[in-house]
Amino acid sequence: MGRIRSGADFRALLGLGAVLVTMSFAANAAQTDAYRENGFEAMQWAMLSSAGNAVQQLGLRAAAGSPELAEIVRHRQDVRSMIEEREKKIAAFDGLDPVSHANEAVRLRGEIDSLLAELQGIDERLKVDFPRYSELANPAPLTIAEVQALLEDDEALLVVFAGKYNVYTMAIARDAVDWNQAVYGAATLAEDVAQLRLQLDPDAAVNRGAAPIGGRDDTQRVAPFDRFRAHLLYSELVGPVAHVLAGKRHVFTVADGPLSGLPFSVLVTEPPRGDDTDAAAMRGTAWMIRQFAMTTLPSVSSLAVMRRFPPAHPAGSARPFVGFGAPDFGGSRGGEATVAAAQRSFFRGALADLEAVRNLPSLPQTGPELRQLASELGAGDDALFLGPRATESAVRKSDLSNVRILAFATHGLLSGDLQGLAEPALALSPPETATVEDDGLLTASEVSEMRLSAEWVILSACNTAGGDGRADGEGLSGLARAFLYAGARAILASHWPVRDDAAAYLTTRAVGVLAAGKRQRRAEALRLAMLSLMDDAKDPSLAHPSAWAPFVVVGEGGY
Repeated sequence: MGRIRSGADFRALLGLGAVLVTMSFAANAAQTDAYRENGFEAMQWAMLSSAGNAVQQLGLRAAAGSPELAEIVRHRQDVRSMIEEREKKIAAFDGLDPVSHANEAVRLRGEIDSLLAELQGIDERLKVDFPRYSELANPAPLTIAEVQALLEDDEALLVVFAGKYNVYTMAIARDAVDWNQAVYGAATLAEDVAQLRLQLDPDAAVNRGAAPIGGRDDTQRVAPFDRFRAHLLYSELVGPVAHVLAGKRHVFTVADGPLSGLPFSVLVTEPPRGDDTDAAAMRGTAWMIRQFAMTTLPSVSSLAVMRRFPPAHPAGSARPFVGFGAPDFGGSRGGEATVAAAQRSFFRGALADLEAVRNLPSLPQTGPELRQLASELGAGDDALFLGPRATESAVRKSDLSNVRILAFATHGLLSGDLQGLAEPALALSPPETATVEDDGLLTASEVSEMRLSAEWVILSACNTAGGDGRADGEGLSGLARAFLYAGARAILASHWPVRDDAAAYLTTRAVGVLAAGKRQRRAEALRLAMLSLMDDAKDPSLAHPSAWAPFVVVGEGGY
């Protein structure tokens, strides 16, 4: 298979992937291996077309610390823009008289070929001179053998790509590989994921006045969760290749489109029993998280980036922990001062409206959460930036380059959720006067300017992992990608608004597992925290996946 050159090639490849999968069933062993290899490459290229934009968009801001890199990236984006402009002009000829536009189309294709050659030269220079940028921003597909060499004996990789009419799944372990084609198009998949996402809304999952962790409320009902639909998704997409995962403890997942908005932990591996509103039945459900610790990857190639780049600092040389949180917000959860209420006035010009930031709902559990994280990791009070100290300026001025675990406990804002917010951001205590350096919002592009070597960045905030399950959703949010680009090896991020008490429990329990001394994967530490939370019979609402399943480990979920 030749290299893919343009967006049109990506789209054409979707049909090719289906052909390869179909042909493989009738081929001999050697042909099957070849078709499978080509199909795997096709899936990776096709997924890059929808998931690769976030890092590309951050390129210029990320390059601010290197004038040479900034100039190269700026030139690359200009060339890419010129290619897309010419592709749109050619696409506009569809349905028109081909003869009258033939010469113009030939000229445009010639210009595209010339620009593609120039783009290839730029990428080759980036690969040599700036390898980390090149591998994260413009990753190339891995072969099946390369993936197998990167995996431990008890690990597997699960890749799910949603085409227009079919969903393709590839499962790879060191000792096995298989794939499946399900007649389950992106639109149908998006509808199923959207229905599950609605039921994962924390406001729908518990009654008003829900008991806090450790509390007891025997009259509290558990909101329904469609476990049958979650089992159907598993049966169609994962079940046919589940034998590859058998006996594994840690599964990396790569998904785009609808599935980028749903953690695999909530899929159900066996037919559910009991009522969907019964807390005991919920606890007894065969959730996928009961079998596997799971890690989300932004792309297949990012596995190579994580595994091939060693930790940036020797063991014992780093500060154990730094945390920012409990910002000064004046709103309340039950009042009008919510994120939605601030939507129309959140931005004034290029800077945030400080009054809207101040009126964000307060988060009373985030202070104790960060203090407990610091205690678990042996960090002192100087590692905590709470209340009025939790500012964008404090983040920018702090040397975080040798911090092992970095935590933000605050509100996460998605791009497009608020008028004028063009990229995801973390909300922090607003200053008296908004400036370019500090307007109360730490955006994804500002995160990408940071210099990190953190083993784990904990984003105890809402909506920091991915999209909402739309058919065209990004595979990973720009905020999570920005922390990866800044140098973090792993991120704890959330798929939906997180209950304040549940978030504090999950983060502190996971870090406590890691700090206990026994060698554990980060993904396994999160899995144990999830199981502990859902199995707490004192609060029935904790059995609902809206409480225990929002977080995912992104990046290196291993040791």
